[in-house]
Amino acid sequence: MPISEWNQDSLVWRFVMTDDGPDFYETPGFEPPAAWLLAIGAVARDLWCLRYGRDVQVERLVWELAITDQYAVTIGWRGPGVGGFNLCHGVSMEAPYPQATVWVADTAQGELTGYEFIQWPSRGRHILNPRLRQEEPVWVDPHTGTAVAAIGELCEQRTAWDALDRHPGE
Repeated sequence: MPISEWNQDSLVWRFVMTDDGPDFYETPGFEPPAAWLLAIGAVARDLWCLRYGRDVQVERLVWELAITDQYAVTIGWRGPGVGGFNLCHGVSMEAPYPQATVWVADTAQGELTGYEFIQWPSRGRHILNPRLRQEEPVWVDPHTGTAVAAIGELCEQRTAWDALDRHPGE
């Protein structure tokens, strides 16, 4: 799918997320809103673990962040082996990091599950849900309501989910 052409009033950044942060391919000449860049970085880190289904080449995803002329954020990506998308639900470019992070996680999860048949984050049974808890973005086990990890720290905290998922007698 080709990368969308934006109207003249949209500001667009295209980048790959690396361990050191974004590696920009295209910018309007200045940095994007920090909360949104941090939110995408957190979700990109979590994409490395607990995916069930086909492989996603996370290191090759080209993320897209755009601000429309109505100051709403659009996010998306393009990458080999996974379809591209762009979504805007009217979330303000001034949204704070916790809300931006939950929205980015929920949007990425919906795209992977709904269109790519990839369960994330999951081990093939149920999927963790991105939620705000005490104003912090976290992954929540839908069966217990327990926060498993902060969004962006899923790979480091996956043993917490392992402990919750054990069945008696194992």
